[in-house]
Amino acid sequence: MRFLFTTTPGFSHTVPLVPLAQAARLAGHQVLFAAGGPALRAATEAGLTAVDPAPGEDLTAPYIRLASTAIGEELSVEYVMRQVFGAFAEIGDMMLPGLTRTAREWRADVVLYPPMLPAALVAARNAGSLAVEHGIGLRHPVFPLGDGAAAAEAGGQRPLPDVELSLGPESLEKINPTAPADAVPYDVVTMRPCSYNGGGVLPDWALSAPKRPRVLVTLGSVPAHNDTQVGLLREVIRGALGLDAEVVVTSGGSDLAGKLDVDDDRVRLMDAFLPLGAVLPTCAAVVHHGGMSTMFSALAAGVPQVVVPTTKGDALTNAQVVAERGAGLALDPAGCTADTVGEAVRRAVREPGFRAVSEVVSAELAAMPDPSDVVEQLARRARAHRS
Repeated sequence: MRFLFTTTPGFSHTVPLVPLAQAARLAGHQVLFAAGGPALRAATEAGLTAVDPAPGEDLTAPYIRLASTAIGEELSVEYVMRQVFGAFAEIGDMMLPGLTRTAREWRADVVLYPPMLPAALVAARNAGSLAVEHGIGLRHPVFPLGDGAAAAEAGGQRPLPDVELSLGPESLEKINPTAPADAVPYDVVTMRPCSYNGGGVLPDWALSAPKRPRVLVTLGSVPAHNDTQVGLLREVIRGALGLDAEVVVTSGGSDLAGKLDVDDDRVRLMDAFLPLGAVLPTCAAVVHHGGMSTMFSALAAGVPQVVVPTTKGDALTNAQVVAERGAGLALDPAGCTADTVGEAVRRAVREPGFRAVSEVVSAELAAMPDPSDVVEQLARRARAHRS
């Protein structure tokens, strides 16, 4: 069978798809990845064959614009979500001609895509392929197509996938406010989210148990977003240091060392890429922005979280779910000071209930079907779809 994976140009929207792509290839199926920008690089660095469906187009422009503008405290959730839908619809319209051409010419049996790229569903329909929405975290309703080329090709309808692949464990989905309220008219298949965060060279300290509690701080993989959060990062670092912790700060590609001006041997500012899944097992807590990939990586490692949702939308939902499940705490970034962050980190590290719940969720994730099982399910469905 031929599995065509595609995604938006974000790194964090790519790595959740890689384990299934690798499993499909190991099972003897043919695999192709269609993506642009950082997603294209992430796919090829994972050893996957990839194509750019929109050569000459700057697919990252709407994504970067969204990351740098949809962060104001005064912005409503409704406004931000309109910007989110608009940005991803714009990306989808740029990718659609190339996706359709690739799916047809390569004769894709299955097209897999994240929820925010419904244009790929239109491409799958155009090519007669099985359309599989591959979740990257908690479940969502089907994203709108916008009012551009993808919507026109869909005839003004909102098409639905043949299969939804869900990574959310039952205990989180029960409290997920974005989960579809009603039963959906297509099959939902669950799969264990893997702790793959990309490859990288680990520093010699990363696998060792630290002398102090190790607190990992990350605000995601988008430099434009990290650049707007320097003040917040300073407060987070100061708060964690009040616990006398070792603080590991990932940069997301930003030049944070010069901007943060931190002179403390307990702080490790990481300029090089740091695969979170490899470092988290040695951490006492992680402070993050509410990204899906970071949240699931922490849950898989059984590590308590302090979520500071620096954007509205998914980040708010993730913070709410982590806090309600008892796997960590949520803080409002508008009120973050060294004292409030320090108290939250202290609780996450020293109150055993947060780690206990995190480890229960970790075990729940581990018990979900693994990618190799799901590959065969999808292959059977694709054969039936073609017949």
